Amino acid sequence: MKRLKTLAFVLAALVMTSAAGATDVKSVSIGDVEVLYDYRKNETGIAILTLIAQVAETNNSLRGLKNTDRRRLGKLGQLIYQCKLMQYKSDKNDSAGDAGQPFLISKNYSLFTGVELSLAADERVGIQAQALQAVDDESLFSPALGKGGTHKGMWETVAQGSAINLKQLNVNVFSESDLIETSESIDIVVRFPVFQLKKPVSQWSYNFMLKDFKQAIRHIDENCTSARLLELGKRKT
Repeated sequence: MKRLKTLAFVLAALVMTSAAGATDVKSVSIGDVEVLYDYRKNETGIAILTLIAQVAETNNSLRGLKNTDRRRLGKLGQLIYQCKLMQYKSDKNDSAGDAGQPFLISKNYSLFTGVELSLAADERVGIQAQALQAVDDESLFSPALGKGGTHKGMWETVAQGSAINLKQLNVNVFSESDLIETSESIDIVVRFPVFQLKKPVSQWSYNFMLKDFKQAIRHIDENCTSARLLELGKRKT
């Protein structure tokens, strides 16, 4: 009986170790945020590693009449951070300067709105990001909130000269600023069109808590590396 218990314990440990290894490759949970690993290799030997972190908006953005377009209320928006690496197959024909080392394809933020709306090449969308800097609980609901540099805002326009869909927009202002890194929450307002006298302006509002999302971003930056891609490649072979 003792030997059977010992054997059962060893088997259980092996199963747990195997499951942990598989999970480590596929996804990592950080609070309310999940980091997804996607490793793909095609027949020509090109390997791509994509790491994605996404956080859903809070219910704050669904209160009252903040959203003038009711179409999006059935789908919560998502703030996404993505890093993508690529590695070409290394063979005997490679030169000394091309040893098949992985290289960065893209690293960017995007906003999933859930609103299916195609924009013409001459139409633009305005994105306003209003970040709440870290504050203590006592001042969170006080009249002083918003003063003394507790808020920081940025503005950018999207789509100039190219047709896009409003459903998912790249938010370049996050890559060019420290809004997410230094804030505890962020409000994102999407306006369409930016300026148009003949059309009513539609507005969609989103609010995201950033505590877990910031940790997920750091995890991606630490693992979106050549060494990580090569490690995952070895596991797949």
